[in-house]
Amino acid sequence: MGDKKLQNMSLDQIKSIMDVIQMSSEAYLYILDLDFDIYMIPEKLTERVALDSTRIEHCTEALKAVIHPSDYQMVVDDIARCASGEQAGHDLEYRWLSRDNRVMWISCRGTVVTGADGNKLLVGKITELGRKAKADNVTGLRRESRFRLDAEEILRDRPEAIRYCMRIGIDNFKEINEKDGVEAGDEILYKMSKCITDVVLEGVDVYRLVADEFMILDSVSDPGEDPRKIYRQICAKVAEVVRENDYSRFYTVSAGVLYKDFAGKNSDELMRLSEFALNEAKRRGKNQVALFRQEDYDKYLEQLDIRKELRRDIANDFRGFQVYYQPIVDADTYQVVGAEALLRWKSEKYGNVSPAVMIPIMEESGLIIPVGRYVLWEAARMCRKWQAVVPRFHVNVNLSYVQVHKSDLMNDVVQCIKEVGITPDSLVLELTESGYIETDNRIQELFRDLKERKINLAIDDFGTGYSNMRYLKEIEAKTIKLDRSFVLQALQNDYDYTIICHLIDMIHSVGSTVCMEGIEYTHELEKMKQAGPDMIQGFLFGRPAPAEEFEDSFITNSP
Repeated sequence: MGDKKLQNMSLDQIKSIMDVIQMSSEAYLYILDLDFDIYMIPEKLTERVALDSTRIEHCTEALKAVIHPSDYQMVVDDIARCASGEQAGHDLEYRWLSRDNRVMWISCRGTVVTGADGNKLLVGKITELGRKAKADNVTGLRRESRFRLDAEEILRDRPEAIRYCMRIGIDNFKEINEKDGVEAGDEILYKMSKCITDVVLEGVDVYRLVADEFMILDSVSDPGEDPRKIYRQICAKVAEVVRENDYSRFYTVSAGVLYKDFAGKNSDELMRLSEFALNEAKRRGKNQVALFRQEDYDKYLEQLDIRKELRRDIANDFRGFQVYYQPIVDADTYQVVGAEALLRWKSEKYGNVSPAVMIPIMEESGLIIPVGRYVLWEAARMCRKWQAVVPRFHVNVNLSYVQVHKSDLMNDVVQCIKEVGITPDSLVLELTESGYIETDNRIQELFRDLKERKINLAIDDFGTGYSNMRYLKEIEAKTIKLDRSFVLQALQNDYDYTIICHLIDMIHSVGSTVCMEGIEYTHELEKMKQAGPDMIQGFLFGRPAPAEEFEDSFITNSP
């Protein structure tokens, strides 16, 4: 820009050349006469901002309508330094206001040159950062790349200045986009950005990350504001917006917060840890804030590692997995009539892992589907073997809601029965976590098909959920298993005992049988037997054991 030929050209000549260049450029080229305060811009820029001419006199005053009020003085001061010769160029990122009063981040660069008449000119280009994903034209906020740059600088030079880092997500935003369209989603994002920026203090940085997520980085409040208070204020603003729109689009927000102790961290860690904290808030039910806790994160990392170990052992022909069996006895004769198949896993790294730990991990990852097939086949094979000694022996296999909803369960069961060579009534499929089983038409059809094929269903842990009576009617289970917690209540007072007696009578009246779980002591057996169960399962008769041990104890010596 400091070339001698350029210096000998007039302002109008330079403008003519720039108009030609502008035709093939996405940036907006400009000339600012620093001596006469005249601004020359391309016509296409007047379409974006509230400037009605390509030649603007009294530029400093006119730009008040274009530059964001918070950035105006910074820009004017920088241009003044160019005019005085204190600096040779202009290079800033700041906010403009579009014609519809939306914030648009720009990068404005220019070099001071001297025109043919001796005037100092600032010649350069304006680039919309939103078009390069450095800023967001929907919300007027800067994007993740800028957050990383700002965070790295603060973490390197003054990490103690960071009061908190809050990651905010709009709950169920995807559904709003799918139902009402992208424009409706953009409107919510814009209003969300306003809710946040209206609450935080001047100087607190706010960014838009991916999709519906925002980040607040507070390195200016002194003393540091409580991020939970900030979150509640943002929620109040959101609720006000939703109310003003007559609840036509209802949404809430969740947030994850990193609070204090930022020394030694980098921007990658802030992104990763804040995402974990936000996901924690959503896992707890959404519409809430979660503070990052290292112990929670360590547990999460361990679960990820356990999942990796599970996947590796499953791929290695189910190494470390084993099916245990717990006896189910006839309530009158105490003879073994069946067994419940229970999964066990011994990891090379973690040793024996509790089912309470591994089952949720497998359900969340989908690994429960191949493992469920493994248990089904193993249990069916042992059932066939033991039926040679106990002809009416049956085996109970637990089903996860993931198997019911996300696998071809009917095909798996039918194929297993055919390949192993057992009768359909040899299998009893136990529905675990019944609160997750949505008995919609598809699921009800599955249950009807199982019933038609004489494959029996059992409701496990009956008495622990509010909706069990509905499932009793809709699933038409062959067996109802009464949970030990329910049994303990009946043992402790006559009122609950009377209820359980009536419940068993009711179950019998609809043609189902009752298996009472968790009987551990003789006095429990003596009292609860009088209530009329058909089968009993509990430590009093046997603990879960490997197949060989179960066979030695309950099959080989069976009368």
